[in-house]
Amino acid sequence: MKASSLDPRRWSLAFKAPLFVAAFMLVVSIVMTNAVLSRLRETQERHLSALSTIYLNGLAATLIPHVLRDDIWEIFDAIDRGASLEAGFGRATIVVVDAKGQTLAASVPKLAPVLSQQVGRDQAFQGDSSLIVDIDKARAFARRSLIYQGRRIGAIYVDYDVSHLLRERADVLRTLIGTNAAIAVFLAAFGYWVIRWMLGPLRTLTRHLDLGVAGTVQPIPAHAVAASTQEFGRLFRRFNVMAEAVNDREVIAKELANEERLASLGRLASGMAHEINNPLGGLFNAIDTLKRHGDKPNVRSSSLDLIERGLKGIRDVVRSALTVYRADRNPRNLVTADLDDLKLLIRPEIERRSLRLDWRNHLEADLPLPASAIRQVVLNLLLNAIQVSSLGSQVRLEAAVVGGDLVIEVLDCGPGFDEEARSVLTGEADRPPPIHSRTGSGLGLWMTHRLVHDLNGRTVIDTQLDGGSLVRVVIPLTPAEELRDVA
Repeated sequence: MKASSLDPRRWSLAFKAPLFVAAFMLVVSIVMTNAVLSRLRETQERHLSALSTIYLNGLAATLIPHVLRDDIWEIFDAIDRGASLEAGFGRATIVVVDAKGQTLAASVPKLAPVLSQQVGRDQAFQGDSSLIVDIDKARAFARRSLIYQGRRIGAIYVDYDVSHLLRERADVLRTLIGTNAAIAVFLAAFGYWVIRWMLGPLRTLTRHLDLGVAGTVQPIPAHAVAASTQEFGRLFRRFNVMAEAVNDREVIAKELANEERLASLGRLASGMAHEINNPLGGLFNAIDTLKRHGDKPNVRSSSLDLIERGLKGIRDVVRSALTVYRADRNPRNLVTADLDDLKLLIRPEIERRSLRLDWRNHLEADLPLPASAIRQVVLNLLLNAIQVSSLGSQVRLEAAVVGGDLVIEVLDCGPGFDEEARSVLTGEADRPPPIHSRTGSGLGLWMTHRLVHDLNGRTVIDTQLDGGSLVRVVIPLTPAEELRDVA
């Protein structure tokens, strides 16, 4: 058993509410049981006192003449006939004494012989009380003074069984406990069922929220909304509105991300067209030269060499584009050439903005990281740095392995990141895709953060004293098989 399961604050409401009802019923049953038993005890003692008074008054009226004459036989005959009580008390033990406390007669002579002194009987009675009930012995003790013309001539002491009254109390106690226990269990079970029924809509909402974590947010079906209460119906309808908005936002984000990716590819393609067009011009010139002077060995050799170098340049440009923008069905490890290819792709943008590129690729061996994801991260950061840097300034890239991490730094000479762009790139706040960003779409930075996050990495932005921003990406060297689904 977990320690947290013993903490009442972690118990479910469906369990705590019936438990509270059961505890409340237990307290109420204890109070009610004590009140009923107290009232029953008072009623029994009051009836017992009244019955005892009536019985002793009748017995005294019969015995006073015989006590005045000291007629022991008549006294014994009277108490023997009066010893049989009714109403379940059984046969009573009666002792009659004179004014001096000597026994005149007893219903059980062996217990109180004639003329024996009865010492201590009056001490059990406090003050003028005439009845004592001993719960432990299940007996009741009563006394009645025999008064004749204002003079005490003796007393009567009666001892009788009251076990049937105590059994009645025990029966009442068992009945109360059983009834209260049954009511408490019924109310607890009923309360549990009611709470479970009332919390049913919350379980439905929780289930749809869990489904939303795994993929597209699923709206709550219309029949579940119609069957819910007014409060939960409104909550369900608002949840469905939110689900539609979230799903729409995801669709728009994917579309805009794809458009931005294509736009970046278009910008790079225009630059690559320029890179391909230059060697093509040379190739056509070489072919024209071969047509005119192909019979000359030196002209043929130089022209073929020019054609070979031009074709290799075109091949390198096309190969770099295919390497960067081809989806990896089987992700492979990152190699040094994966980053160097990017230098060729961004060269047209660098030249167009008259920038200087400081390229420091210190990678030597293969790294257990998905090449496609790393290339996309670096390309997005480089394009952003090129876009924000002022004309004629410098952009620097440095990649190295430090400890057990791949560290990539991109330095620009721009105005720095604003708060919104910083939070998107570093993930300081849990933000949705910046579809309506004030500073552009921002989806490139958002995609970069998602890729770095999926690689268990982190991004840090430092502002340089001489202007510009340094973006540092640190990615742990996790085995590639653990990241097959990245990017």
